[in-house]
Amino acid sequence: MISGIVKDAHATVNVQFRLPNLPDFTIEFVIDTGFTDYLCLPPEAVVLLGLPLLYEHLQI
Repeated sequence: MISGIVKDAHATVNVQFRLPNLPDFTIEFVIDTGFTDYLCLPPEAVVLLGLPLLYEHLQI
């Protein structure tokens, strides 16, 4: 069971990542009811997890 909290009017859940030989780290996610099979991660997490970067969102 996954539990989370409502923060700033958004449902959120914390996901903890464990990688070999690295310290654990947690990322807070906002629950998207229109989920489309993609998970948005910070670039640092993508690199740490060794995942392919599919799209990079540039903040203005």
